[in-house]
Amino acid sequence: MKKKFILFLVVLNLFLYLPVNASTNTYERTNDNLLIPDDIEVTESNRSNILLTPAVNAKEKIYDFADLFSDAEELELYAKVSNYINQTSLDLAIVTINYNNKHNIQVYADDFYDYNDFGIGNGNSGSLFLIDMDTKQIYMTTTGNAIRTYTDQRYNIILGNVFTYVANGQYYNGINSLVDLMSSYAEINPLEDGNYVIENGKVVKDNNDILVCLGIALIVTIIALLIMARMNKMVFKASSSRNYLKHETMNIKKINEVFLGSSVTKVKIAESSTGSGSRRVGSSRSSSIHRGSSGRFHGGGGRRF
Repeated sequence: MKKKFILFLVVLNLFLYLPVNASTNTYERTNDNLLIPDDIEVTESNRSNILLTPAVNAKEKIYDFADLFSDAEELELYAKVSNYINQTSLDLAIVTINYNNKHNIQVYADDFYDYNDFGIGNGNSGSLFLIDMDTKQIYMTTTGNAIRTYTDQRYNIILGNVFTYVANGQYYNGINSLVDLMSSYAEINPLEDGNYVIENGKVVKDNNDILVCLGIALIVTIIALLIMARMNKMVFKASSSRNYLKHETMNIKKINEVFLGSSVTKVKIAESSTGSGSRRVGSSRSSSIHRGSSGRFHGGGGRRF
């Protein structure tokens, strides 16, 4: 009997310290206690958004309201997300829902991140990935430093890879791919994106691209050398100025020059100007941003499946 009691205490202790299923761990928001971060300003326009947003423990990271993951898968994803956070100093939350009470995936994702205590460092830096089974969409929202890390080009590549899994019902594999790509991109300067490709769900150096560039450079060099060699064969050393004259056509006449004066015409060259109305063309390193109902800025985008 004593052994059974000790075993019961051990199991109970494990449940106390392991992350619990996030889909059952929510808190009630009220007008008197909205349960929001201190930096959020409550207004008449965002109060309803706050009340409609589930209040959760921001430390859990995996919020499987749609029950897409098994308990074991949740624990594995929690460990993977925690490792990502420790390595990148960027927060990350994974959310799945069966019903979108805001009927807009961008608003739901932004609000879930902003009205719970997510974010690391300045600008509440981090991301949230949402699988909405109601509207059949996936969405990735970024905040703070994560906006610069996950540019438009990058999050679209990430969404494309996750989509291939989610569209086939492989939700666990999709989130695994998500975290792998986000981890890889966090270590690469956006300026170097052109030197990398996606292989087997990983961001890797594009060695083929380097070989192609070297091959092109070698071919161009060989062609230039051949042209120069051909031109040198056509040149011979002249021993006299007569080599440059066609004697039977020579007819030298006396020429008298009379200086009559000169005139100069001045033409003003207009200076180019971009002016205040010029439009800056975005690059692959740019991030589109929008403002959430909380007042915070976000990047990111979504896709239907």
